[in-house]
Amino acid sequence: MRTPYNLPTFYKGQLVVLAPALPSARYWGWRQITAAELQAWRDSPESKGYDDGGESKLPPRQTHISCVPGRPYEVVRGRVSASYSYGKRVGCMELQCFATGERFYVDRETFKLA
Repeated sequence: MRTPYNLPTFYKGQLVVLAPALPSARYWGWRQITAAELQAWRDSPESKGYDDGGESKLPPRQTHISCVPGRPYEVVRGRVSASYSYGKRVGCMELQCFATGERFYVDRETFKLA
């Protein structure tokens, strides 16, 4: 069972890489969308009309970032309860990519120390 109590612990400033493949491993992180990205979605044809249930379409809350195996990432915050979709997700950490400079959230179980 996945709980915050049996996950690896990381601290600010440590370098981490993707852990060996786990059965439930996801090789992506997420971050909240920016105001510019939200406006681009509202201007796109995808936002127009209604969904299958006849309700207005809701805007995306986050965007996904692919994590590259073997690439080191810096831990910005080691333990985070991050917003995900329209709820919260526990057992996460905030990382920064050296290649892009982008900050994003990931599940702690999918990473190990570099």
